[in-house]
Amino acid sequence: MRKPSPGRGRRVGREVSTLIRAGALAGYEDLAASLGLDPAKQLLRVGLSPILLRNPELMIPYSSMIELLENSAADATCGDLGLQLSRRQSTDILGPVSVAIESAANLQDAVDIASRYLFIHCPAIRLSCDLCPGCSDLVDLCLAIDFIEMRASTQALDLALGVIVNCVRLLGQGQIEPVLILLPHARLAPPMAYAQALGATCAFEQAKTAVRLKAVDLSRPLVRSNAMMHKLEQTYADTPLTASDKALSGSVLFLVSQLLSTGHATQEFISRILAVPRRTMQRRLGEEGTTFERIKDDARRALVKKLIERRDRPPLASVARMLDYSVPSALTRSCHRWFGVTPSELRRSLTPPSGDR
Repeated sequence: MRKPSPGRGRRVGREVSTLIRAGALAGYEDLAASLGLDPAKQLLRVGLSPILLRNPELMIPYSSMIELLENSAADATCGDLGLQLSRRQSTDILGPVSVAIESAANLQDAVDIASRYLFIHCPAIRLSCDLCPGCSDLVDLCLAIDFIEMRASTQALDLALGVIVNCVRLLGQGQIEPVLILLPHARLAPPMAYAQALGATCAFEQAKTAVRLKAVDLSRPLVRSNAMMHKLEQTYADTPLTASDKALSGSVLFLVSQLLSTGHATQEFISRILAVPRRTMQRRLGEEGTTFERIKDDARRALVKKLIERRDRPPLASVARMLDYSVPSALTRSCHRWFGVTPSELRRSLTPPSGDR
């Protein structure tokens, strides 16, 4: 059996332009400690502070995460570390993207939503649905990671695959089960480890990474658990509010800011979370001297600088999508209105010279 690829003595292609939300490492510290590792030392070894993991919305270099998992697997002689970590995670590691996924009508809808918005979690991760060659009644939910060192990064790949399987099972609520799991690498742990984490037969050293499903499951109506919706509601309920924020407009602003990049920052969706009829919400916002559209505009303005300043320099078309604009030209018009400059000019004004970074 092949040992896990050691991370020591090499750097895994540090491309700081490829980032991932720190939430992707949820559960790592507890897992590392259970395997006899010092999680703080492991994190610092790859340039990550343990403090970063306290805020899942922070973006960290994907290369650092990959190296962390490879080092930890080697040091603990644990070939299924990525799979074990996936068992400690749920859909909420995707942040607001999971709200959109859990609102899907069926699995095909969920895959389409994930394909559109996963770049918010990590721009390197892509999902697609392909027909199984020679089997029209089966489909492959394919995982691709556009990262230069991904071929040698089995733990990060297994983690991502495990999270996908978790999502499929959660959305299906026992009605959707994988037929086969395809992995591109050799088996790195006992078969039981894969069975416990993935719950299906695994085929190794395959040409692609995928979860094989029955084609009919794509159109099966989902029994929605709304786990992330409840999480969002609880976050909202637990967030300290100032006296001015206790007005409905403060609540709406909080929720719009959380949901903006998912395409679900709509009056209908937010009125559902607040349990306030849409017309009532409009009327009460008017009494507070504002409108839903104005609140959404304020949220966009507050977020645009953070997105444009990101180290991975997302394309302006992606920035427009994260601000819930249907076309990039709408972002250009808004930047002119807010700041008197184009998005490109705003990026140049916010980006320090290379020598100052």
